[in-house]
Amino acid sequence: DGRYREWMLKVKKRDNWKCMISKNDCKGRLESHHILNWVDYHKLRYDINNGITLCQFHHPRKRKDENKLSPYFLKMVAEMK
Repeated sequence: DGRYREWMLKVKKRDNWKCMISKNDCKGRLESHHILNWVDYHKLRYDINNGITLCQFHHPRKRKDENKLSPYFLKMVAEMK
């Protein structure tokens, strides 16, 4: 999907192509992560403020972890504005 690719690139560009966790243990490729999930938040799918750049190591893989980290990620993105 072209819109997804455009969203992904805008998120990474905004975050200067760096994992926003920014610890020394960053590993793997960079990924654009939907803060509020793709399935439940249709209107936010392509909103760059609903995205954050994370390395593969820091990207949450379980829904439980995503839900726990979402408020933290939303705050990080809001502080970037």
